[in-house]
Amino acid sequence: MRTRSSGRASGTGGDSSLVDTMLLFDWNGTIVIDSDHAHAALTTVLARRGLRTLGEAEFALRFRLPLGELLERLGVDPADLVAAEEEWTTALAESRTQLRGGAAECLRALAEAGAWLGVVSVASPSAVRFDQRALQVPPVWNSVDAGVGDTLELLLRHRAVRERAFFVGDDPDDLRCASVAGYLPVGVTDAPADARALRAAGALHVIGDLEELPAIVAGSPVWVPAP
Repeated sequence: MRTRSSGRASGTGGDSSLVDTMLLFDWNGTIVIDSDHAHAALTTVLARRGLRTLGEAEFALRFRLPLGELLERLGVDPADLVAAEEEWTTALAESRTQLRGGAAECLRALAEAGAWLGVVSVASPSAVRFDQRALQVPPVWNSVDAGVGDTLELLLRHRAVRERAFFVGDDPDDLRCASVAGYLPVGVTDAPADARALRAAGALHVIGDLEELPAIVAGSPVWVPAP
C-alpha cells in the first residue's frame, strides 16, 4: 500500500459546503471503465500459455484483483506470475481505458465544495498513475492508496478524516467493508444485475453516471451504520 498526498487545499474556492465530508473512490470500474480491455488482456495472457480462457459472463463473475492471485487460480505457474502480470499490464495499456461518465465534472465539483477526496484501489500504483495521466483525471486527490491488500484496514485508518464519509465503488465486497468501517456506501454500475448485487451488499445508492454523486452527497445527512 502506498499513499500520496496531492497537497490540494480543500475548499479554496468560494464554496465550502462539504468541508466536513470525505469521499474515497475505488479506481477500476468506478473512476475508469476498463472491463472490456481487462478481459481482452487476460485472454491474451492465458492463450499464450495454452490455458483455458474465460467467456464474458465467467470473466464478470471471476475477475478480481490482486491479479497475481487470479492468474494462479486460472493455472498460471507461480514462477511465471510476475511475467504474466507484466504482459497483462502492457496489453491493458495498449488498449484505451475511458473515464466513467461525469467523472471529471463530479470530482471538480466535490473538490470545489471542499470535500476531502481519496483513491483506495488494489490496482498497482503504476497503473493508477498511467490512467491519471492518459485520461487527464483532475488532480483533486488528497490521497492515493494503490496496491491495497486490506481494504477494510485502510478504510478504518482514514475514517476519522471527516465527520461524513462516503465510499464509492463497483465491488460488493468493498461496499461491505465500507459499511463496516462507517462509510455510506455508493455503488457504481451500468448493469441491472450488478445493481441488485451492490444493493444486497449494502449500497444505499446505486448510480451509473458520477454526475449524480454530488447531489447524493449534498442531500445525505450524517450517517451512522447499525451496530
